Amino acid sequence: MIRSLIAAAATLALAPVAAPAQQSIDGVYLDQGGYVEITVGPCGNSRCGEITRIVRNKPGESNRDRHNDDPNLRSRPILGINVLSGLRWDDGAWRGRVYNPEDGNTYRAVVRPGSGGTLRVEGCVTIICREVRWRPAD
Repeated sequence: MIRSLIAAAATLALAPVAAPAQQSIDGVYLDQGGYVEITVGPCGNSRCGEITRIVRNKPGESNRDRHNDDPNLRSRPILGINVLSGLRWDDGAWRGRVYNPEDGNTYRAVVRPGSGGTLRVEGCVTIICREVRWRPAD
């Protein structure tokens, strides 16, 4: 009896685990504050998310990339900037980079579809991560 249980457990432990099916993230989303629309779609061999519309101005912001580390880019408009880049499906999520125009930094990104058509966007520095949810644009 015990030998049968051990054999069954060993068989289950060695069985291949099916990889999660790739989930689409393509669409048009509003950022968490509802300030910009981001269009997510194909970008070469990966997925990107580009700011495609300014919905409303954020108080105190000029709609320029003024926090960028590169002084030459601080005067460029945020309209047209890829805030998500290099997203590739890996281990059950889309992984790549997220650029935050509010602080001018780029972070490791993990992106997943959320409930109600939302997009869960997580940015990480080392082990510290922060997640925001973008909702579908109307």
